[in-house]
Amino acid sequence: MKISYNWLKEYVGFDLEVDKVADILTSLGLEVEGVSELFSSFDHLLIGKVVDCIKHPNADKLKLTKVDIGNEIKTIVCGAPNIEKDLIVVVVKEGKSLINNKGEVFKIKKTKIRGEISEGMICSEYEIGLGLQHDGIMVINDANIKIGSLAKDYFNISKDYCLEIGITPNRTDALGHIGVARDLHAYLMIHHANIGFKKCLKLPDISKYQCKKDDLKVDIEVLDALLCPLYVGVCIKNVIVQDSPNWLKNKLISIGLKPVNNVVDITNFVLHETGNPLHAFDYNKLSNSQIMVRQAKINEPFLALDGRELKLKQDNLVICDDENVLCLAGVMGGAYSAVQSSTENIFLECAYFAPSSVRKTSKEHGILSDASYRFERGVDFNNCEYALRRAAILIQDICNGTISFDSMYESGTLQSKKVNFSFNRFNKIVGDDIDKNIIIDILKNLDFKISNISTDECLLEVPSFRVDVYREIDIVEEIIRVYGYDNIKVADNVNFNTDSLISPNKNIKNIISKFLAFNGFFEIRNNSLTKPSTVRYNAHYLKNKVVNVINPLSQDLSIMRMNLLYGGLETIKYNLNRQQDDLKLYEFGKIYSTNESGYVESDKLGIFMSGNFKGSHWKAQSREFDFFIARGVLDQLISKFCNNTDIVIKKSLSTYFDIGVTYYHGKKMIAEVGLIDATMLNELGIKQAVYYVDLDFKLFNSLNDDAGRVKNNEIIFKKIPKYPKIKRDLSLLMDSNITYQEIVTHVKSISSQLLVNVSLFDVYKGDKVQAGKQSYAMSFIFQDDRMTLTDDQIDREMIHIYKSLQNKFKLSLRDGELG
Repeated sequence: MKISYNWLKEYVGFDLEVDKVADILTSLGLEVEGVSELFSSFDHLLIGKVVDCIKHPNADKLKLTKVDIGNEIKTIVCGAPNIEKDLIVVVVKEGKSLINNKGEVFKIKKTKIRGEISEGMICSEYEIGLGLQHDGIMVINDANIKIGSLAKDYFNISKDYCLEIGITPNRTDALGHIGVARDLHAYLMIHHANIGFKKCLKLPDISKYQCKKDDLKVDIEVLDALLCPLYVGVCIKNVIVQDSPNWLKNKLISIGLKPVNNVVDITNFVLHETGNPLHAFDYNKLSNSQIMVRQAKINEPFLALDGRELKLKQDNLVICDDENVLCLAGVMGGAYSAVQSSTENIFLECAYFAPSSVRKTSKEHGILSDASYRFERGVDFNNCEYALRRAAILIQDICNGTISFDSMYESGTLQSKKVNFSFNRFNKIVGDDIDKNIIIDILKNLDFKISNISTDECLLEVPSFRVDVYREIDIVEEIIRVYGYDNIKVADNVNFNTDSLISPNKNIKNIISKFLAFNGFFEIRNNSLTKPSTVRYNAHYLKNKVVNVINPLSQDLSIMRMNLLYGGLETIKYNLNRQQDDLKLYEFGKIYSTNESGYVESDKLGIFMSGNFKGSHWKAQSREFDFFIARGVLDQLISKFCNNTDIVIKKSLSTYFDIGVTYYHGKKMIAEVGLIDATMLNELGIKQAVYYVDLDFKLFNSLNDDAGRVKNNEIIFKKIPKYPKIKRDLSLLMDSNITYQEIVTHVKSISSQLLVNVSLFDVYKGDKVQAGKQSYAMSFIFQDDRMTLTDDQIDREMIHIYKSLQNKFKLSLRDGELG
């Protein structure tokens, strides 16, 4: 949002340097991102007349001119195609500087151009900051102008500054100069009451508005009161459409707008003054003097002002007569009824359109205008009539028009919000005892209406321009930003109960985060909006469907993510492109889908590993991540945080894994871990292996002790057993489709408590075993905390295990016999 320093000053009347104004606005939440100087070169720009113009003797495209600047005649070489004798122009002499509308400074020197002396420069409107045209010099069509006079006197212009304000989405009230002035004035009333400024905000006077109610009239019919609860219009006849006066042009130029004609310029001026969009129609183009507000018909044609031919959708709100669509409501006017130089009578509208309707229409047709930007966020419905009358008076004065008819449609559904406010609660929230009278003054200066005031409480009516304020805490923020966060005293003590602030779910997330961080992992956060092509990254190509965003910001952010994988891979790619090759990352996040029951939101934990793994010991050797390290991370999480041991591991069926396994609890998938498919990585431009853990955090959390209390949260001392372990090995021959995990799961289900560990130390497939067979060499470790185990006990355990495996899997011993 661009704000003119001089324009702002007209409402507030302050006597402050521009840097101080910028600091105040930033402290109020209207962050000034930049300040640029305007029109400063006009102090030395002169009005001149070209008294001679001949071809440059040494250049085909240059002219040699003599320019009268009042008290002397300057020789100036000029390359403008429109330069000729007797033109009145703007001149800058040698030794002076030019500053264009981008703030660029050019020092003009006396120099030779192709052998001819040039003692200055004849300027284009771009070079002096009065527009964007730079194809030719600026020509002044005024025979009565005084040659040699200062250009600033003729253009009625003075040095100004443009403040670039970064408006946050909630501050729609600051999308006009008056809104910014209101905030600045409220601040000065509290903090700078002793400096010179207007004690009351000076707003443009509209008391001279008068409607004569003669032959022009318009019948206004609103067919959809939900989408257009307020519509105000006025007819103005006998207007003269021509260039705007200099003061109006300068106002628009100061905020980066290009003047068009006086009618259009006035609507733009009032828009940027009040924040309320207006639109002017050529009255004579209205069929039967009728204005209708309705929803468009399917594929109804509309020719927009910018020349685009649109096919409208049924839910688009339009302004029309009984023959044509005249305007896409709140978004853009139409070419058919546009104001032109031949226009004699106009119909001027100002309305309140439902923000959701304007936003949807704007996104559907890819049109973003100053009007739609404001309507999407919510304009001040109580200010529509004021803005319309302000514009009508200006058209009457500048365009010589006559206000001949006005009309209003109002549904009565738009009401200001009311909020109960407590002074004691306010002081408790901010942690300071701020005087009640200061609070009341701030609220009044921000246009809050106060009633039912008592010792502690009052009822506040929120001004209609503050669409974002509807809770007491919002009002607290309003007061504090004017009072000043820096002025709140810092308390000596801060007391709070941490236990009441952390839910069990939050607690386990913190503990898992600490566990992962201790092992070298970094937390990441990715956008929950993503592109449609990422659906194929979904683990199971779910029966569930994608959640589409109705009004996406772009096609790359048009659906809700169905997994954490794509965002994590994008983060890895970002880091790899910056030579960060060894990555250990994790993300807690939500994924979204729909099914027959409605919308589904799930909590996930995604863990990403790529590059080299480094042990925690300083002497540990670094090696690349592999599947077993990645699975070890998941096993550690389950071992440390999951109490339920009824977990089955199977080969993963996910198409984005080259190799992977899935952990199940019953029929529910707890987690997956594996190596990401190389083809997928190549498509993303990732040139090294990536391992991924996808954990269903809600299910995982439900398997913890005591409904959310983390297992092993307390340190429990356990003695080292004094009785020895006994190890036995088996070499088992079985079908090659039997997995090691199936063997381990079965052994654990049938063995006694004496078996403490099972491990695989060799796998063999080759010419020494039959085709379709494989050999697993496994170790079984037994131990009893109470006594030393005997060989007989171990033999019985081993025979029991082997026979059970033999019955289950039809396997045999590879070498020799058992016991």
